[in-house]
Amino acid sequence: MSVFEVLKDFGITELRPPQKKVLDNGLLDKTKNFLVCIPTASGKTLIGEMAFINNLLNENKEPTGKKAIFIVPLKALATEKFEEFKEKYEKYGLKIGISIGDFDSKEDLNKYDLIITTSEKLDSLIRHKIDWLKDVSCVVVDEIHLIGDGERGATLEVVLTILKTLNLQIIGLSATVGNPGELADWLNAKLIIDTWRPIELRKATFFENVIEYTNSEEKKVENEHKNPLNNLVIDTAKEEGSCLIFCSSKRNAVGEAKKHDVRKYLHPLEIEKLNEVAEDLLESDSEGKTVKTLSDCVRKGIAFHHAGLTTKQRKIVETAYKNRIVKVICCTPTLSAGLNLPCRRAIIRDVKRFSEKGMKFIPVMEIQQCIGRAGRPGLDPYGEGIIVLKKKGDITEALNLLNGDPEHIYSGIANYKSLEKHVLGLIASDITRTKTELFKFLKNTFYAYQYDDFQKIKRTVEEILFDFKNAKLLRPENEILEVTALGCRVSELYISPSSAIHILNGLAGLEDYSFEDHILLTLSGTHEMKPKLRMPDNDSDIRNELESLGYESDDELIDDFFYSRLFKAWISEKSDEEIHEHYAVEPGILRYKLEQMNWMMYSAKELLRISGNLKDYWNEFSNIDVRLKYGASEELVELLKIKGIGRVKARKLYDVGLKSREDIKKNPYQLAAQLGNKTAAKVLKILKVPYDVNVFEQKKGQQTLIL
Repeated sequence: MSVFEVLKDFGITELRPPQKKVLDNGLLDKTKNFLVCIPTASGKTLIGEMAFINNLLNENKEPTGKKAIFIVPLKALATEKFEEFKEKYEKYGLKIGISIGDFDSKEDLNKYDLIITTSEKLDSLIRHKIDWLKDVSCVVVDEIHLIGDGERGATLEVVLTILKTLNLQIIGLSATVGNPGELADWLNAKLIIDTWRPIELRKATFFENVIEYTNSEEKKVENEHKNPLNNLVIDTAKEEGSCLIFCSSKRNAVGEAKKHDVRKYLHPLEIEKLNEVAEDLLESDSEGKTVKTLSDCVRKGIAFHHAGLTTKQRKIVETAYKNRIVKVICCTPTLSAGLNLPCRRAIIRDVKRFSEKGMKFIPVMEIQQCIGRAGRPGLDPYGEGIIVLKKKGDITEALNLLNGDPEHIYSGIANYKSLEKHVLGLIASDITRTKTELFKFLKNTFYAYQYDDFQKIKRTVEEILFDFKNAKLLRPENEILEVTALGCRVSELYISPSSAIHILNGLAGLEDYSFEDHILLTLSGTHEMKPKLRMPDNDSDIRNELESLGYESDDELIDDFFYSRLFKAWISEKSDEEIHEHYAVEPGILRYKLEQMNWMMYSAKELLRISGNLKDYWNEFSNIDVRLKYGASEELVELLKIKGIGRVKARKLYDVGLKSREDIKKNPYQLAAQLGNKTAAKVLKILKVPYDVNVFEQKKGQQTLIL
């Protein structure tokens, strides 16, 4: 059989017990679905691989012409899996694809046999009526417990409900589901539970320099430092291990990283490599306090990792840690998902975090995801998951978190905000054409399986359909559910219908206000731009500014306006450091919010195009698109439209009088004086201007450069 032959090619001659258990229960029967709940690092991914190998390759290890989809929760994880699967499976003639780009794209994925994507992107593809879904015979869902996530779970639930209606095999993978029986029954899947783990994971608490393991063994950590957590880190470094310290917030992660220094225990060559990584960070895509602090920490063998870092900075940190150059990462629990990193000790510094209802315990599910990072096969001989106690009396709660059952997962699809987006998508993609079909689909969801009260969701749907007809997203005239051109476009743009209505209402007032201020204010109030920024305690200046622009200063509009000032600061060429200082937004968060704002700006243009009014504002949109991309003032727009010139170079040229293409064409040697020969040559080639390096050098020597 092809599966075993392929495994032999990978050097796998014996399966791990959980993998064998799934195989013995019929994994290779393509009509059987599975929910596999086994510990992190016990081989879940290979179970998914065996399923798609069985579907994609015949007994001669040749492509069958069928397709498989591998769903992961994060773009970074999708990229990692794409690179891994590409290396492993392309030699068998399989074409491996990845789809994590923008949502308004059908993408031609017909030629790929295995497609790695996220649930949101797959949902978006389905809305674009992809014709290759009929060829999919296997879907693997990694971290399937995220169906219970308050923000993203509804999308995964809808996608799985759609997939359940197709003739394909579903393989759900998770380490932490509190009610796996319910989820398996809903999926019509065989449930496989196993506790086997290839690398021992020792669970423990830590207090006053003593590690107390759950099997009653103890280890005294040498008291070299006043702070016991420093001693635990030093103990790990002495044993040539790496550790992750999980903190409850970005601020705590940074603060903890600054407390540690393991250089004393490292070889001079290791310190040299740390300095190289620190320099790489300083040369990355952002300046300011955050990256300087990170660079300083890295020189001491420590890093921090959170959403406030840019993608490039996170990648540098992850690579340095993976290569065992950086010894410790202080991070938020987001690093607990997926990425395969070495970790001798996963240390939980904080078991509580701030929520809307005050400080709350972090869920057992999340704690176990974090400690599951410790002891990765091939990377560490064993792993330790350790909770740091603030006081000895906390031990009972800590043991409950270490050994307790993960929380049950529940459907979150029934609320208006979650449901409206998916109801529109189901209608626009022709999956449901009548109310009867829509209710039949919803009766097949995890929500309907878990709750008896279907009338609740039915009432919400009726309200949504009424609102859609009023907003002209649906045609009102008959019983057939049919989207208008506007409704179809909103679905394809993959934005909340409420956001689309908010944008259209806001754009109706464009002629009454400054385009720049009004468009930023309108888009800052959409659902996709949440969470909003925390307002300063004294908002009188903000209220006054809002009122001076002609708006009424109600509380909700004040929040939106303060948010819009963040983007105003960016396009006014404020530095990352200035923005961080004024708005408490780190560079990584800023880049993410800019991505969202760019998408909402694109959506606003599309909504105006549908309504026939885009031509009236085409120039304004074109300018602000460029400014948002580069973070630049309006005066630099013409220069920024030249390939190879970004915000810094454009400002440098503008300030010496090179304000347009014509200015550059007239003064090519001044361009070179500002940007250097290499960049100047590229720019002038684009502008089709003759350029002689020797003449430039001669003029430079004579100091006769003239504007």
